[in-house]
Amino acid sequence: MSRRAVAARATARRALVALIALGAATTAACGGGGAAAAGPAATVTSRAPIAMTLPALDGGELDLASWRGRVVVIHVFTTWSMAATADVPQLVAADQRDDVSVVGLALDREGRTTVAPWRRALGVRYLVTLADDAMIAGHSPLGPLEVVPATIVLDRRGVIARRVDRPLADDELPRLIAEAAGTR
Repeated sequence: MSRRAVAARATARRALVALIALGAATTAACGGGGAAAAGPAATVTSRAPIAMTLPALDGGELDLASWRGRVVVIHVFTTWSMAATADVPQLVAADQRDDVSVVGLALDREGRTTVAPWRRALGVRYLVTLADDAMIAGHSPLGPLEVVPATIVLDRRGVIARRVDRPLADDELPRLIAEAAGTR
């Protein structure tokens, strides 16, 4: 083998190792790419209704108070998180229910530039909103948003009933919605 071929092969090997390391780091940073952890969903102790207005991806604003009387599922995500994307089928199914509203909350700093193509590519039809810098920093009624994905379920009064700071387990969301709907 020529010296040039040996050098090219070594460069290709280094690039492959770097790509694998980058993929592993990205997967770990966004909550893994496989099955969801078996940990329980957190029950939140605050009983105050969430008062928050979010900028909608398509323009306008969403006032969460306008959805009182419905169970609301807030899915905190980034477009680069494979684990968050894996939650989309459960979110789409939940959004088809008459008694549930689903809203995606994108933490991508690039905003519409990144989130709109992601939404189109996945065919997501539920409302998607954009987090501002304060929310990304954890300054919102939802508390710190340190893990992606996170799913926050509000009961019919607008109170946080459950918070899942990890990818959803298979068929977990319907159970969380049922619990929130039964919250009195």
